[in-house]
Amino acid sequence: MKAALTGGSGFIGTHLVDRLVSEGHRVRVLVREKSKIRLLSKLRAELVYGDVTDKRSLQRLVNGADVVYHLAAYIYGTSADMFWKVNYLGTRNVLEACAHRDLRRFVFTSTVTVMGSITDPPADETRLYNPTSPYDRSKCEAEKLALHYHQKFNMPVTIIRPAVVYGPGNMYHLKLCRWIKRGNLLIGNMNNRLHLSYIDNLIQGITLAAEKPKALGEVYIIADAEPITWRRYVYLIREAIGMSHRDGQIPVWTVKAAARMFEAASSMLGTDPLLASHWVEELTRNFAYDISKARRDLGYSPKVSLREGVSRTVQWYKRKGYLD
Repeated sequence: MKAALTGGSGFIGTHLVDRLVSEGHRVRVLVREKSKIRLLSKLRAELVYGDVTDKRSLQRLVNGADVVYHLAAYIYGTSADMFWKVNYLGTRNVLEACAHRDLRRFVFTSTVTVMGSITDPPADETRLYNPTSPYDRSKCEAEKLALHYHQKFNMPVTIIRPAVVYGPGNMYHLKLCRWIKRGNLLIGNMNNRLHLSYIDNLIQGITLAAEKPKALGEVYIIADAEPITWRRYVYLIREAIGMSHRDGQIPVWTVKAAARMFEAASSMLGTDPLLASHWVEELTRNFAYDISKARRDLGYSPKVSLREGVSRTVQWYKRKGYLD
């Protein structure tokens, strides 16, 4: 199989390239001039320089491809214009480049947050869209556009909505681990639920989505076996670090006020805040999902347990010196 990827130099993308190459597929990856390509070069992936806003580079990327995996996204910034430019208009450009080609599958990696906070968990793929941030809205509209291309042009689209991704090499949870290691207390009772997706489990879901005929035109939530409470997640992190459990807690309003102060100071200094409002918001909302559709249609079965995944991630942080 000839596979083409956008976002192939990112955390999810490099793991997907590794899996595809190990299975004997030929892989072509879209990279920018400043992308980290050491691992991709080691894996002997073919590199195409450009980005999702460069239509000519996209034509070179998808030419002759059997399967296109679209993972590229603007995630961690603050510019609403960039979210729209990369996540929506970029997706439109990739879809246009793939239109009228003889593809076996177009797999688009979206996000569970297009459904917003889940007030009555767990949520499944029938949940209505309820994006609440510029990032969520850009991914929501991109997802709708991909489904439109399937319906109007018969493009073989499948959409994957990963839950919060984690694993060795991912830095997203490092701040939380550092917060816990410093002995900080829980924020509120933390009985709200979250759902994680260990990287190996996610890659299994993405590759299955490219293979199964039943997945055409469908949306799938990919996550670990079951959601847990934030409290339980904190306990597992403490266990992996080697700390004892503590049950004290800080009122949510206190932490939100502190976050606003840190953000104001960081704005003046031009640095990243030690504590951010969106981070506190995430810790106090519900994100829990039903993965039974992926189990049924794709044969998806997450292999790595939450305890094992957390342990692997924390040990990687420790080996790299991030939790010293």
